[in-house]
Amino acid sequence: MRKSTPNNHTSWRHIWHLAWPIIISNVTVPLVGAVDVAMMGRIDDPAFIGGVGLGMMLFNAIYFGMGFLRMGTTGLVAQSQGEDAAAQIARIMVRGLVLAFAIGIGIILATPVITSIAVTVFSASQLVESLMVEYATIRLFAAPAALGNMVLLGVLYGRQQMFGGMLLLLIVNLINLLLDFVFVLGLGMAVNGVAIASVVAQWSGFLFMIWYINRPGSRIGVGRFLEISLFLTAICDRVAYRRFFGLGRDIFIRTALLVLCEAMVLNQAAKLGDLDLATCQLVLTLFGIQAFALDAFAYAAEALVGEAIGKRNLPDLQIVIKRTNSLAAGLALVIAAILWLGDTVILRLFTTQTALTVYAQSHWLWACLLAPASFMAFQLDGIFVGATRGQDMRNAMIFSASGLGIALLFLDPWGLHGLLAAFVGYLGLRGASLWWHIDRVYAQAG
Repeated sequence: MRKSTPNNHTSWRHIWHLAWPIIISNVTVPLVGAVDVAMMGRIDDPAFIGGVGLGMMLFNAIYFGMGFLRMGTTGLVAQSQGEDAAAQIARIMVRGLVLAFAIGIGIILATPVITSIAVTVFSASQLVESLMVEYATIRLFAAPAALGNMVLLGVLYGRQQMFGGMLLLLIVNLINLLLDFVFVLGLGMAVNGVAIASVVAQWSGFLFMIWYINRPGSRIGVGRFLEISLFLTAICDRVAYRRFFGLGRDIFIRTALLVLCEAMVLNQAAKLGDLDLATCQLVLTLFGIQAFALDAFAYAAEALVGEAIGKRNLPDLQIVIKRTNSLAAGLALVIAAILWLGDTVILRLFTTQTALTVYAQSHWLWACLLAPASFMAFQLDGIFVGATRGQDMRNAMIFSASGLGIALLFLDPWGLHGLLAAFVGYLGLRGASLWWHIDRVYAQAG
């Protein structure tokens, strides 16, 4: 075990250096979806908004489920970063890209099946369904590039090259925004315009980043990963693939349960009434926005924890966990204070309905508690990703989801207050159940 040295990667300054590019780039992610919807809002028929909205839900489900490509890659690369093994990182990257393209091509080939399932699951008018199918059929051609970009982000974050990750996300999202205006406002296209914009943006970002990483003198430090010999060695390593698949399977299960838990909450809210459902949706929307900010320190933890484990440096690991958690806690309190003090202003941004505003304000405490209750869950997800402990993440999520299910039963008589209390408690339980196993992370650096 190595001793920690001053002015190393555990400093407050370095942690912030890793976090701020993620905060900046994450701002653009929800903006793209908002502009897509806004473009359709300029067309007289509201069915166009519905078609794009349902199509976006479909893609969010697919890409969110494939998040293991990014998280698994980050953890493996971060540990190799600690071992100073550039060739190993290159092989991890190649294997991830091969897997991403295999899944992406499979998604394209399965387009008729995917759209048929979506039509069956979503209850909408025939026009909305046809627009959704048109949107999805085009946008699915972005799948290999979009999944490949997840792998590239995993490599960049694992190498602590957050600026490169910010560059990739900004290229994809800004091109998408620009082409939305060109295709819809300039060329008069509709659903097909926003779908093509997404496809072009994803492929543009992917091809640029492949060049950026592989160019001579690249600071990413993975070598000339497109060399045939390295490529063949990487894709023929069955043991490495089994490890990646095992990690990916556990993270996929964890992610599926995350989606299920939010669906359970929304389903219960729908049973209470339209006003309850609208308020619950508003609270979950705020939670999603907060997640983009809180994720910054979780991503920093992924990279730094993996590096410390790769170096077998327990003191550095302890410092990194303490400092990233402290910064995330501070940010969570700031978010809670902003929500508490700005309730009226924030609600006006989301709705002009007086009844919904008044009802949401009567439940506003739960919105303010979201960040303090959830920041440890985000942080420990990052810590366990960096430690590549997917099985612990899976088991903790199974436990937390079970806890939410039980809480929903017992708190049902308290209406929306009980429902939101159960959700906040579930967020806290996610963090607590992972912290229970934190010694296993420390043991990896011992």
